[in-house]
Amino acid sequence: MPKFQSGEWVLITGGSSGLGEEFAYQLANKGVNLILIGRDSERLKKVSEKTRKINKKIDSLTFSFDLSKDLHKLIEKLQNFNVTHLINNAGFGWYGNFTNANQEIYEKMILVNISTLTYLSRYYAEKFSKRKNGGIINVASVAAFFPIPHFAVYGATKAYVYNFSLSLWAEMRKNNVHVMCLAPGKTKTRFFERANMKNQKKLMSTKFVVKGAINAYEKNKPLYIPGTSNKLLYSLVRGIVSDKFLAKILEKLF
Repeated sequence: MPKFQSGEWVLITGGSSGLGEEFAYQLANKGVNLILIGRDSERLKKVSEKTRKINKKIDSLTFSFDLSKDLHKLIEKLQNFNVTHLINNAGFGWYGNFTNANQEIYEKMILVNISTLTYLSRYYAEKFSKRKNGGIINVASVAAFFPIPHFAVYGATKAYVYNFSLSLWAEMRKNNVHVMCLAPGKTKTRFFERANMKNQKKLMSTKFVVKGAINAYEKNKPLYIPGTSNKLLYSLVRGIVSDKFLAKILEKLF
């Protein structure tokens, strides 16, 4: 089973806030060394400083980088680090009528949510496979399971993450490489602010989501959906209701 071992290197994208930030704090407690990737250098610096306060024995490095840009430049900076676990957390959404958003928003969303995640997974899956050790956590969303109007592009990108991750899990097992898809529901992060959504209620805490995710990952689970209601919704709706019917219902709800 995959374990976060003291002294290992873990790479976290979107490490400056939200789930990525919380992963950094909880993994610092486990004694792992951290590489945090994000666009906001000041936020990254603060997160890194806090991880070192949590555990003075670890290394915590930051790289300010826009993941919609040329990833070859990022890999050049990372290639000398012996990363053992990759957490593909970076991503964003946009809420509203499909035709109301600028096309550039969708293009960048697809680049970050899909292309970057695939690129980094490919790069590290090869390394982990050769070493017969390592693992990847890809952050999707419960939006991956349902056709959600007004969240059409975001939901579609997360559906890709879900299917990609489960496929990769089955493929990589023979190489002793574990892949898990984390699919949280509404969580208290900066996601809704960036996604043009306000006044969200009943949000899960990042601590709750990340604690459960780490536990599920170390138990070798391929999929983790935090929250009883989210699990139940997934089990019931996916097995009983057609996607066509569900899309009509969700259009009214959202």
